[in-house]
Amino acid sequence: MLDKQNTRTKGGYCTMDYITTVRNGQEVRIPAEEVLVDRRFPWRERKGKTMLLYELYEKAGYSDYAARTRDCATFLQFNVYKSGERRLRTANFCKLRLCPMCIGRRARRSAWKLSQVLDMAEKEHGAKYLFLTLTMKNVPGDQLGDALGQLTKGWYRLMEQRQMERSVKGWFRAVEITRSGKNYHPHLHAILAVEPDYFSRESRKSGKYLNQTDLVVRWQKALRVDYKPSVRIQTAKGKSGEGTAVASAGGRAAVEAAKYAVKDEDYIDPKLPEGEAVRILTDYTHALHRRRLMAFGGWLKEAARALDAEDLDDGDLIHTDDDAIRGDLIEMIDAYNWRFGAGDFILSNREINPLEGTLKEQQLRKIERSREEIAIGGSAK
Repeated sequence: MLDKQNTRTKGGYCTMDYITTVRNGQEVRIPAEEVLVDRRFPWRERKGKTMLLYELYEKAGYSDYAARTRDCATFLQFNVYKSGERRLRTANFCKLRLCPMCIGRRARRSAWKLSQVLDMAEKEHGAKYLFLTLTMKNVPGDQLGDALGQLTKGWYRLMEQRQMERSVKGWFRAVEITRSGKNYHPHLHAILAVEPDYFSRESRKSGKYLNQTDLVVRWQKALRVDYKPSVRIQTAKGKSGEGTAVASAGGRAAVEAAKYAVKDEDYIDPKLPEGEAVRILTDYTHALHRRRLMAFGGWLKEAARALDAEDLDDGDLIHTDDDAIRGDLIEMIDAYNWRFGAGDFILSNREINPLEGTLKEQQLRKIERSREEIAIGGSAK
């Protein structure tokens, strides 16, 4: 419970906020000016970048986006468990594509969900995995949106080729854009699921094995360009050998493949002139608007559907990893607000033993129902 107390200072009196709580069986009053500390996620750093994005959106003339980024994650509520661990319970995320706060949360969730998908496909089909990177020539900002559309169409044309359908049983693909001077380098990262015998001698003889030289030709045809695009294919090597699931190898490939399309450092950089930062932000905003950046196919799409992981672009940003902990182990619920003046998350409310009140309420309702039943029974007689 939040209360106030007049506290004497050298300059007279000032009003300070306190929270009444119980520690070691005794009621104590602690200052509400408690700063959020969470080893699992850099909240302050991400919110600070989001505030810089807010200023850029204001200068670029995106008033609606500016307001949404300003208000993003200004309220956070955590379950705090008896072990001392904390898990995010509630938050107000803006979910904008370029918001640094939401990019960080989305990347964590995507890597976690993708790891689960790969594990499931490996268990159900014995899937082995390949990593594939497909590129195209650099483009200026006013052509970036069209280039992303060309990449996506080229991907589906590639996957529809008979050789690819024969060799690849499932896939995950994600768009990434990097800056190259004043131009942009759009490309695709993909994880390909192949059958357990893919690496066998028989598979190589039968033509199912994909080699890089052949893939360059196939990708050029699918992309419909008059130059040889860069292609890189490699085997996923985990602890169990070639092609083993990414998750079993520590999730390295899931983190790499599921990282977000852009890096916020591309437009939130103190070294960038303001006009240049606004130009880059505008290019990205136009190019990424309503565009699907991640997708599944085949075995991996089936697994993603079963795990409710198909929508990695706009899914839940609160639960970003395996955070299932029994509810009865919650010791308290902490609420934090972003203080614009302080530039940090400050504790605003703490609810001790939240389930205790719930149990008491249940007991009272049970007693009340018993009384009503007795009263009804008596009147019936």
